[in-house]
Amino acid sequence: MESRSSSDARPFNVLAAIDLSPASRGVLLRALWLANAEETGGEVHVVTVGDRDAAARLQELATSAVKEFAVPSRPGHVQRVVTHLLTGDPAREIVWLAAHIDADLIVMGTHGRTGVQRLVLGSVAEHVVRTAGCPVCVVRDKHHDESWRVPEIEPPCPDCLAARNQSGGATLWCERHQGHVHTHVYSGAETTRTVRRAVVPWGFSP
Repeated sequence: MESRSSSDARPFNVLAAIDLSPASRGVLLRALWLANAEETGGEVHVVTVGDRDAAARLQELATSAVKEFAVPSRPGHVQRVVTHLLTGDPAREIVWLAAHIDADLIVMGTHGRTGVQRLVLGSVAEHVVRTAGCPVCVVRDKHHDESWRVPEIEPPCPDCLAARNQSGGATLWCERHQGHVHTHVYSGAETTRTVRRAVVPWGFSP
C-alpha cells in the first residue's frame, strides 16, 4: 500500500468486515492498526451483515476495541470509526459497501473451513477476495504447522569441511557426524566448490 501525500486530504479508508464471533475483535484491531499506520489520516468502517438485533453488539464491540487500541503512548491517526449494519448476502453486501465508501482496503476474518463444510457453507472471504475492487487482508490466528518449519541453519563443522576438501567431495561428513540424521546447511565460498558436487539445491543445475 502506498502512503498518501500530505496534500491529499482524503483519509485512508479501511473496511473491517466482521461477523460478531470471538475472532471479530482481532479483525477490528488489525483494521485499526492498518488505518493508524497512515500518518496523513485514516478511517475505519466496521460492517456486519445480520438483523437489527446485531446493531447493539456491533456498536459495543467497536467502542470496546477503539478504547483498547487508543492508548496514550500510541500516536493516533485514525480520524473516525463508523459502524454499518447491512442485511442480505454477506459477501455481496461487503463488496457493495467497499465500493460505496471507496475503501482502500478490506480486512476480514475466515473460519478456515475445508471439505464438505466449506462446500455447504461457502466462503465469504474467498468470494470477497475474488470480487472486491480493492486489496483484501484476511486475518487468521497464527498457527503454523511445526512439521513444515525450515530447520535452523547451523554453522559449518570445521572437521566436515576438512573431510570434504581432502576427499574432493567424496566424503561429506567427519567421523563424528557419520550416520547422523539431522541435515546440516552450509554456506560460504569455502564450501561452494565441494558441496555443489554432492547436493543440487532446489532442482537448479550448478
